[in-house]
Amino acid sequence: MSSSVTVSIATNTAIAASKGFGWLLTGSPTLFAETVHSLADVGNQVLLKVGEVRGRGTPTREYPFGRAQEKYFWALVSAVSVFFIGCGINIYHGIDVLLHPGEVQPFTPLVLGLLLFALALESWTLTIALREIGGIRAIRANLAKTTILAVLLEDSVALIGILLTLLVAGVSLVRGPDSAFDAIVSIVVGVMLGAMALLLAAINRKLLIDTSDREVDAAARRWFEGRAIRAEVRSLQLDSDHAVLFVTAAESPADCQALGAALERHLETEHGKRIENVYWRFGQSAARR
Repeated sequence: MSSSVTVSIATNTAIAASKGFGWLLTGSPTLFAETVHSLADVGNQVLLKVGEVRGRGTPTREYPFGRAQEKYFWALVSAVSVFFIGCGINIYHGIDVLLHPGEVQPFTPLVLGLLLFALALESWTLTIALREIGGIRAIRANLAKTTILAVLLEDSVALIGILLTLLVAGVSLVRGPDSAFDAIVSIVVGVMLGAMALLLAAINRKLLIDTSDREVDAAARRWFEGRAIRAEVRSLQLDSDHAVLFVTAAESPADCQALGAALERHLETEHGKRIENVYWRFGQSAARR
């Protein structure tokens, strides 16, 4: 279970409340956008948590490999909700303010304090998610950890949104409240949310369409080559560290069961990948370990 998701639900609830209070005081389109953004984050992270909990189900007759992939479905639902709620509402609201400008109150020290409070909380949750995924350099290698990746992206966009809101606050202090500039920033936040949602949707779509784990495939091929066994390897990824392996060999090894068990131990020990089953195929016949 991801600790970053649990922490994010709590922190984003507090952040949404603080931004909403600031919006009620100022009427700022940017603060409205940020309030919607944080409320969407709370809902999305609840969906991610639902996916994590449901994905822990053990194998059954109906789900022979368990339900680990269910978290990808809920992460996809989360991405779609970000696009239609976070992106859609923010862009619509920003355009509406540009077309029908209204009075915007200046940012007070209290509102600025609430924004800095939100900035500190978002920075904290971003640090937790980044540590959980293994650091910036490990992101590309851990795209299958979509739950943590979603939190990481949402918190990154949220931090940029808060910084943009602080920019709006700075401009309002120097030049006075400017509803047009405020609305443009709201639209920018909406576009960022839309781009993030499309990226997450694309990653989860790929993982839901029976993708292979390239690291497992490459490691298994090297392992067979080291034993002078000619074999083609294809995996089916069930989770970020869980897969099924299909091996097509030119000739049947002496003991498939022992060989498959040794390969499973190697992949788990050296690469942290748990193999549910190794399926063998020799010419027109097939055998299961």
